Amino acid sequence: MRLMTVLLGFALVAGACGGGDSDSGSGTASATSAAPATTAATPAPATTQAQTQVTIAAVEQTTTTQGAVTTTEAPLPEPEGTLRMVEFSPVTSFNPAASQPAQSAYHYPAYDTLTRQRNDFSLAPSLATSWTQPSPNIWRFTVRDDVVFHDGAAFNAQVAADNMRYHASFPGNPNAATWAAFVEARVIDDTTFEVEFSVPAPQFPLEMSMVMGMMISPNALDGRDLTRDPQGSGPWIWSDSDSQAGVTEVYHLNPNYWNPADQGVETVTVTAVPDNNARLNALLTGEADIMSTTRDAQIDAGVEAGNVLISVPNFFAYLIVSDRAGEFDSPLADERVRRAILHSLDRDAYADAMHFGKADSLGGIYPPAFSQFNVPELDTKYSYDPDEARRLLAEAGYPDGVTIRMPIMPAINPIVEFVVQMLGASGINVDLIQINNGELGPGTAGAQWGISWFRDLLVHPARDLGKFMGESGRFNAFGLGDLDDLEATLVGALNASTPDEGYELYAEVMEGLIDRGVVMPLAHGGQNALYAPHVSGVSLGLNMQAPMPYGVRIDG
Repeated sequence: MRLMTVLLGFALVAGACGGGDSDSGSGTASATSAAPATTAATPAPATTQAQTQVTIAAVEQTTTTQGAVTTTEAPLPEPEGTLRMVEFSPVTSFNPAASQPAQSAYHYPAYDTLTRQRNDFSLAPSLATSWTQPSPNIWRFTVRDDVVFHDGAAFNAQVAADNMRYHASFPGNPNAATWAAFVEARVIDDTTFEVEFSVPAPQFPLEMSMVMGMMISPNALDGRDLTRDPQGSGPWIWSDSDSQAGVTEVYHLNPNYWNPADQGVETVTVTAVPDNNARLNALLTGEADIMSTTRDAQIDAGVEAGNVLISVPNFFAYLIVSDRAGEFDSPLADERVRRAILHSLDRDAYADAMHFGKADSLGGIYPPAFSQFNVPELDTKYSYDPDEARRLLAEAGYPDGVTIRMPIMPAINPIVEFVVQMLGASGINVDLIQINNGELGPGTAGAQWGISWFRDLLVHPARDLGKFMGESGRFNAFGLGDLDDLEATLVGALNASTPDEGYELYAEVMEGLIDRGVVMPLAHGGQNALYAPHVSGVSLGLNMQAPMPYGVRIDG
C-alpha cells in the first residue's frame, strides 16, 4: 500500500478553528500521513496579522528523502536564551511508553523520535534517515550511526528494534493500539531494522514522530523506573536539580547533540498551569513564550495582544457509546435510543456555545480539511430533530423518556452540562458521575460508564476508528462483537490496492459507527497554541497538544 500524504497548507488567521483543553486521554488505534490543512506558523508583526492561504498539491511517496531533519550550509547562530512553555497539566511520567501524546511537551526536549513532522505534516527524517515498505505488513527503517544518548550509549538498529519491543510490551501503555498488530522487530544490519505487523499499518511511520516513536537508551530498557528519569538522546538534557515535580521541568542544552540546528535556545522550561486564564495571562504578561492547549474563547484576546496562533484542525468532539449491550445503562442497548441521542444533538448550538464559532457543526467523523477521508454525505445525515428523538424513544418503549449516566470532570464541566441540556430537551435525562481530571480516558476504557463526551486529535482512520472495535480496541470496553463486520471492513481498507478503494471502505466503517450510535459527532475544530511575536520556528504536529521545541528561537 502506498503511503499517501495530503498536504493542505497554512494560513495565519486571527479567527481560526478552535480547540479544547480537556484531558480525555484519547489516542489509540493506528495512522497514515494523510494530513489536514493547518493554520499557522510564520510570525507576523503584532500589528499586521496577515491572512494567507497556501495550498500544496497532494503527493505520493513510498520512501523518505535522505538526510537530517534540518540542513544548512550557513553557520548556525549559537543557541540563546530560555524558551518558556506553559502546559495544561504536569508530566505524569518521563517514560514515553507510559505516556499519552498529550504529554509530549515534556518529552520532546529530552527524546528523539524515529521520524519528524514538518509544518505541512509531511514526514522528515530524524533518527531514521529513510523508510520503505517492502511488503504490506512490513516497514523497513534505516537509522543514523552518529547518535549518542544522554548516558553515553550509542544508538543503532538493535537499539531501535529493542525499543519497538519495549513499547509494544510495556504494561499499561496508553498507546497500546499502536502496537496491537505488532509481530516482531528484526535487525538487518547495524543501521537497518524491520517492523512487522499482522495487518498493514500504513500509519506507522507517522506514529513514529509521536511519543510512540521516542527512543530510550538501551541502558534503561531493563525495567528501570523512568517516571522521573528521562533517558533519551534529545537536544536538551533534563535537570533534576532545577526542576520541581508537578510544577516546572527544566532542560539544558545537550552539548553532544547530532543536529545543532534543532537547538535554538540554551534552556527549555515547561510549566504546568492547569487554569486556562492563568495560562493565557502568563503569555500576555511576558512570563511565557508559548501557551499550549489554547481554548477557542482565548484566541481573539491572545491574537489581539500581538501573539501568533498556530492551529491544527484535527480536534474532533463527539459522544461515544461503549455500552451497546445495556450492561451499565439498559436503554443504551436499543439502537433506537442511540439514534434518539443523535437527533438530540444541536451541533450548530454546540459549535457556537462551546467553540465560540470557531468550529464546524458537521456530522461526519473527518472534516473537509481531511480531504482524503471526509465523507460529505455524513455531514448532514443526522440533523437536530427533538421530535424525531422523542418518536424513537416512544417506539423503543420509553414514551416518558429515559435516564442514562455520564461522567463529568472539572476540565469539561461546561461541555458536559451543555450536552445534558441538549439531551434533556428530548426527554433523555442524564445523571452525572463526578470524576477527576485525567480519569475520562482510563474510565471509558475500563467500562466504568456506558456513554461519555470525548475528543480525539484525528490522524488517520486506521488509528482513529480501530479503537472502537475488536479484541484490541481500547474503547471496546465491554468486549462487544457487534462491530465485527466493521472491523473486517477496516482491515479490508488497510489492504486496499488503491486509495479510492480504501476511501470507500473507510467511509463504510464511519457510516456504520454513526448509524449504530457508537460515535456521535459534535464538532470539528482546531488544536490550538499561541506564541509570542518574538518567537520563531514554532511547529505543531498531528496528535500533539503542544508545539515542538526543535529549531525554535527567541528573537528578542
